[in-house]
Amino acid sequence: MKKSLLIFVFCALTGLSARACPFCGCGNSNFQIGLVPNFNKGFVGVRYTYSSFKTDSGSQFSRDRFHVTELWGGYNFGKVQVMAFVPYVVIDKLGDDGPRQARGLGDITVLGLYEVLNTSSGPLTDRAIIVRNQLWAGGGIKLGTGQSTVDVSDPAFTVGEFSGTPGTGSTDVLFNINHTLLVNKHGLVTNLAYRLNTASGQNYRYGNRFYANSAYFYGWKVGKLDIRPTAGLNFVVNGRNSFEDQPIADSNGYVLNGTVGLNLQTGKVGLLVNGFRPLSQSLFNGLTKLNDRVSVALTLSI
Repeated sequence: MKKSLLIFVFCALTGLSARACPFCGCGNSNFQIGLVPNFNKGFVGVRYTYSSFKTDSGSQFSRDRFHVTELWGGYNFGKVQVMAFVPYVVIDKLGDDGPRQARGLGDITVLGLYEVLNTSSGPLTDRAIIVRNQLWAGGGIKLGTGQSTVDVSDPAFTVGEFSGTPGTGSTDVLFNINHTLLVNKHGLVTNLAYRLNTASGQNYRYGNRFYANSAYFYGWKVGKLDIRPTAGLNFVVNGRNSFEDQPIADSNGYVLNGTVGLNLQTGKVGLLVNGFRPLSQSLFNGLTKLNDRVSVALTLSI
């Protein structure tokens, strides 16, 4: 059995802040791993993610678009898997005060997972049903490498400006548990993740994040091409943000997404496409809405 059956370690950690979307920041504080390609030893790749938000509050409006291009990779050391993500973030904001843009290096993330369980049983019947279980557990650190400073002395300053920077300015701790069940070509992946956030140098703190995901996938082969479509749900809960130790009203919330994806691999080269559509959400008391999110990645197994 390969060290990675088809790991779906989805740490989607969405950041919310008041008065920037103006109300919601979901770009610099957003991080996800997504569907990782099949690999024996390791992989490297590049991934692009686009997400957008809209806010309407009567007297104010905002249309925010986040573009994240990242280098990512992973490597297996026996039962230990290490992954790293280096993002470059572009944020486009259009509001009642005009357009704004910010770009630069985002927050670098490093994760380590330990293979707690890896079993295979079967064939269980005369139809050769083979069941495989794989459980990974671990965590990591998100470093405050991205630019995150705002001018708090400006008379027009609002705490929402923290969501308009490529980084968060904080060092955060990630925890993750991931289980993969394979029954022949069918699979079910369940993931639980939690992110413990700290305050930035300017004493702005995103609320802690909880994430749960479950997705079904099916794989088949056409010639030398491996095809694996996926479909599932993911649920993200955001804790309340704070500035100078004062909680920001209505900055907590949740998003329930439906997800679909496609993983194509031929030899060592892989293409991964994933889409997210909100099914239910409550961000800044309903004033902010997450639109669709999509990601496209190219990978090379090593």
